[in-house]
Amino acid sequence: MVSDAEAHAEEDRRQRELAEARNLAENAAYQSEKALEDAGDKVDSSTKEEVEAAVKEARESLTSESAEEIASKTEALTAAMQKASEQIYAATQEEQASSDGASGDGDSSDEEEVVDAEVVDEGDDK
Repeated sequence: MVSDAEAHAEEDRRQRELAEARNLAENAAYQSEKALEDAGDKVDSSTKEEVEAAVKEARESLTSESAEEIASKTEALTAAMQKASEQIYAATQEEQASSDGASGDGDSSDEEEVVDAEVVDEGDDK
């Protein structure tokens, strides 16, 4: 039984690597699609097309028996998504800056007044 396990150890390791690579690729594809959907028009069309193509290639590689090929497609998707993430971040920063500038008229009446207090227990329950 031990020799049988040793004989199949290498094959088991390859199958585990393949399963992990497939899981990572599927997760990256799903997360990328979700991020693009949530981003709306914050990502330019050429970057969006690049990410969509990388998602398609990653999903197509899931049928491969090569963990290296799947990992390569996942890395390409991650690189494409990095560009999209930078655009999303920049657009969000611009939106926040413009909304802060529009409401930043120096009026601090929206802030709550802070009251400093001390709690005193008057009952002595010893």
